[in-house]
Amino acid sequence: MHLDNSRKSPELTVVVIAYNNELYIEEALESLDEQTFEDMEVVVVNDASTDRTGEIIDRFVSTRPKFRAIHLPNNSGGCSVPRNTGIANSTGKYIMFLDGDDWYAKDACELMVNAIKRTGSDFVSGQVVRTNTYEIWYHKNIYSMERTNINIREFPELIFDSLSVNKIYKRSFLEKHHLRFPEGIHYEDIVFTGKAYFLANSISIIPKPIYYWRVVENAAVKSITNQRLEIRNLKYRLKAHQLLDQFLVNNGDAIYLMYKNNKFLRHDLKLYVNDYYKFDEDYKQHFHQYVHEYLHERINKYEFIKLAEDSRIMYYLLYIGDREAFEDYLSYIHGEPTKENRLRFNGDYYYFWSSKSSESEQKFLKIREPKITYSVRDIVLEGDTFRIKATANMHSVPSEEYSYCWGLKHNQTGTVIYPKSRNNDVFVFDLANIELGNYSLILFVNHMGILHEQKVRASEIDSFPNLTTEDHKRKILTYISPKNFVGVKLEPIRNLDKITWMIRRRMLTTRSKQERGFLSRKMGELARAAIKKLPIRSNWVLFESHMGKQYSDSPKYIYEELLKTGRRLKFIWSFENPDIAEIPGPAIKVKRGSLKHYYYMTRAKYWVDNQGMAHLAPKRKGQIYLQTWHGTPLKKMGIDQNNISHGQALSRLKSQVSAWDYFITPNRYSTEIFRRAFLYKKDILETGYPRNDILVKKPVEACEKVRKHFGISSEQRVVLFAPTFRDWNKHSYYKTFKDIQLLSQQVDDNTVILLRLHYLLAARASQIELPKNVINASLYPDIQELYLITDILITDYSSVMFDFAVLKRPIILYCYDLEEYLYHRGTYFDIVKYAPGPVCRTIEEVIHTLEKQGDLTEYNSALNRFVQKFGSLEDGNASKRVIEKVFK
Repeated sequence: MHLDNSRKSPELTVVVIAYNNELYIEEALESLDEQTFEDMEVVVVNDASTDRTGEIIDRFVSTRPKFRAIHLPNNSGGCSVPRNTGIANSTGKYIMFLDGDDWYAKDACELMVNAIKRTGSDFVSGQVVRTNTYEIWYHKNIYSMERTNINIREFPELIFDSLSVNKIYKRSFLEKHHLRFPEGIHYEDIVFTGKAYFLANSISIIPKPIYYWRVVENAAVKSITNQRLEIRNLKYRLKAHQLLDQFLVNNGDAIYLMYKNNKFLRHDLKLYVNDYYKFDEDYKQHFHQYVHEYLHERINKYEFIKLAEDSRIMYYLLYIGDREAFEDYLSYIHGEPTKENRLRFNGDYYYFWSSKSSESEQKFLKIREPKITYSVRDIVLEGDTFRIKATANMHSVPSEEYSYCWGLKHNQTGTVIYPKSRNNDVFVFDLANIELGNYSLILFVNHMGILHEQKVRASEIDSFPNLTTEDHKRKILTYISPKNFVGVKLEPIRNLDKITWMIRRRMLTTRSKQERGFLSRKMGELARAAIKKLPIRSNWVLFESHMGKQYSDSPKYIYEELLKTGRRLKFIWSFENPDIAEIPGPAIKVKRGSLKHYYYMTRAKYWVDNQGMAHLAPKRKGQIYLQTWHGTPLKKMGIDQNNISHGQALSRLKSQVSAWDYFITPNRYSTEIFRRAFLYKKDILETGYPRNDILVKKPVEACEKVRKHFGISSEQRVVLFAPTFRDWNKHSYYKTFKDIQLLSQQVDDNTVILLRLHYLLAARASQIELPKNVINASLYPDIQELYLITDILITDYSSVMFDFAVLKRPIILYCYDLEEYLYHRGTYFDIVKYAPGPVCRTIEEVIHTLEKQGDLTEYNSALNRFVQKFGSLEDGNASKRVIEKVFK
């Protein structure tokens, strides 16, 4: 029916639509009847309800002249037809909409009419309150403040509010653009409101509660928006977005698709993903098909980058059509087992692996922190013993790749107390002689050399007990910190101890540390000034190898040759940790960087080093610095590196090189490169490397010592895996650990693999549980001794190939990142062309080459040419030649 237009038109029309709302329709209509605004009409459209809704409507409107009822003969199946019917049968200057199960705030109409008249906007939006949480819809994003006469192109966040019911529209605006709700689909608001945003010249926002959206969870009859378990519901929503997409393109607003897509991903699609576990198999198949097709219509995959981590990964997996990985990721984020182990590390960051994603697109699957869960129970505190039963799980990672341990970390000093014993999952801590203070319970997870540390939260434990024990000196108790972390607390009991502890605690503050550091520096400066006045001792020789990390390399062999000469010299070796360094002879061991080290550096006539230590003490007139260096140059060195040709790096290089008096090289090729790359103008001793004397002499006792140390029999084949350091990628060792796992599974039972990381990464391997046929040789001090028992070398760009070639045994080069290495470091010659053995680009190629060991003989001629060019001086007497030149 149509209304009688002869009567005076009201200022406002409210269109109410209803279908089977017998429980709520009267409350909705009452909210309109009680409005503070008078000049309005209410058109109630009943969409052929099958319950008492129509009867309630008729009874309500019969006594209220402002209310009119329209009963549709057939149900339209949605909201569009009844709303459009209401518009057609309305006369108000402004139009608002209300659904039959919601209600208005008492002053909603007055606020909205006043706002649209005051601003002159094409339409005005007010706040929506969801009744399940009583939170305001998009409050922070849109409705936190009044916004007057804005346009969606200047404030595109508006598109996140796609509701039509919290708005008042000018009738003239709707008629001008023939704006109506699209019929035949659900989610009509997406299209109607989306079009309205981009057709309006101006829009205003009022931060007042206008509309109360009744959210009935677990209702017997679900609303349209809650019928997501029906596949047609998804189809309707996608269709609505497709219609809006096409409109934006046709309207010349395609550039704003990115904002609309962001809303679709963060809100619309998220709803279905949240319900995914409720879908049956047929629904899931169609879900992946429909979503995949829509994502490829007008959504650029780089729009996923803007999303939160979980959404980015989920939607990218849907985008590339990897259902298996998508379902595994849902399991992963819910802490459930995945069908495949998918958490991977690429040397830079963790990512969720998909067989359908290329290496260049791993950024879409990037994971900031791996998911680690834990269980702590059976907590006991008895005397000086703290005991827990605890487990940890690193999700979607093979169990053999990671290990875990628990610790108690002092909150002020950072000192970690580790368990004195572990029996299965029971960890026992001895608190007898530890410092007073608060200790947090910490979980340490080591994943292939990458250490993850987590404080244990009380909220993650079923019950953290309040336990106390004490003796005559101190009290020990469990505690929960204000930030919900758990641990143990040790407090003094006696008054004197309390005072002492208060002083100690004060000293641990930042200010006290600074004060102590200042005093320490001042004392050190005075001592150094006094030492510099002492005379140089002509028979003192100071040695160092790899910045004090090892007793190895050419300094070691020069030292041992000097011992044989019987000269009356005093020897000093500097180490990072002198207590664990084992060296023969009468040498004094000092801690690198200590005052004692400075004393000997300042007074020793000779310095012998393979890297650089001139920055530790100023070299004095009369001192002699022998630089042995530590390898034949393949990668670019010194000023030939891109990042060292100017600035501070060049200044540091010149400072080190200016202190050198002699420089050892193993061949003419190296001499020419080092002189140019290091800008070196003093004496070069082209003698061969002293460290390689042992490779020529091959002493039987050295071979037996190494085999005995590692428990390797003389019948076993030994493969040495020795990759170099990538200074642009601090996690490059991770790939080495992954490769070694694969390699260990393919070699025969008679093969032992020695893993030798670069000395800067050597400590990493000690934290990894390696396969039984892999031995961590990274901390063995002298790699030359390892060469003696090695049958095959696997390396990459490391200078170990030049030394090992002296033995004329097979060498395999594993250059998986050749192009990247050439970009970052560069090489002096084409390693592929002049390689002493096969060059493999994948670990599978390496494995295949090892399996066909006999075929390596075809590289004998290449190996001989390599030795002739780089090792012709190696005759076992390099140490003697150096001593004759330097120690006159």
